[in-house]
Parts: sequence; C-alpha cells; structure tokens
Amino acid sequence: MIVNNLNSMAGVYTSNSLGATRYANHVGNARNVQKRDELSLSSEAQSFSEILKKLRAESDVRQEKITDLEQKISAGTYHVPAGEIAMSLLMTRF
Repeated sequence: MIVNNLNSMAGVYTSNSLGATRYANHVGNARNVQKRDELSLSSEAQSFSEILKKLRAESDVRQEKITDLEQKISAGTYHVPAGEIAMSLLMTRF
C-alpha cells in the first residue's frame, strides 16, 4: 500500500511537464548547495595543543644526567644493586 502511494506521488511529478520541471529544479538546487565544514576548538583544546607543541619541541635527552652517569662510570663509582637489575628484568620480561 505504501509502495503504491509512493509510486502514485512519483507519477504526479513525471506525468505533467510542470510537475517534472519543478521536481527537477528542486533536485538541481539541492545538488548545487555547497556546505563548508567548520571546526571550532574549545579554549581547553587550544591550550592543550600549545602545551603539546612545546613538549614536542623539547629534547628527550637530559644531557646533565648523561654527563653525570658518564663521569661515575669512568671513575668506577657507578653501582647498581644486582637485585634492582634482576627485578627490572623480571618486570620487563613478565
């Protein structure tokens, strides 16, 4: 029943030339409408973005810590307890 109603309505648009023209104009106008996508960031998102940029600009290398460790290793004063090494290996492995 619904299909018959839809078919009869479609027939109205195609049966007379004025209806078909109006239908074609509406379809054509709908296709010609262009919408632009828009993005708006909250102030929190903008702050987060700025902080993230600053963090990415920072170096991952902490040169003062590397220099300190190099000096301790060269002097023979760098010592890590074997238990800490074993625990670290076990935690990484399992």
